[in-house]
Amino acid sequence: MTGPDAAHTRIDTSGPHPARVYDWWLGGKDNYPVDEEPARGILAADDTAVRGARANRRFMHRATRTAAEAGIRQFLDIGTGIPTEPNPHGTSTCSPRAATS
Repeated sequence: MTGPDAAHTRIDTSGPHPARVYDWWLGGKDNYPVDEEPARGILAADDTAVRGARANRRFMHRATRTAAEAGIRQFLDIGTGIPTEPNPHGTSTCSPRAATS
């Protein structure tokens, strides 16, 4: 994309982003070395971060499945950051490594 809108679509990788740090913990592909550094630093201080991120994803899946089984057919996904596997919306933006985690 070129023109005035191009600047708005560029990803800022000059500093870490919480969604990309979370993606790194889940084994995703949508993160950069600038995100890996704080992800590893947090793990050094709290080795439960990855386990917590994975537990959070499992809870989201259970809650979404339960709501769908109860007849809810519309979901509003607000402020979730980067889609990552396993993704209940059916889109995949992460590596196969994360899907098996």
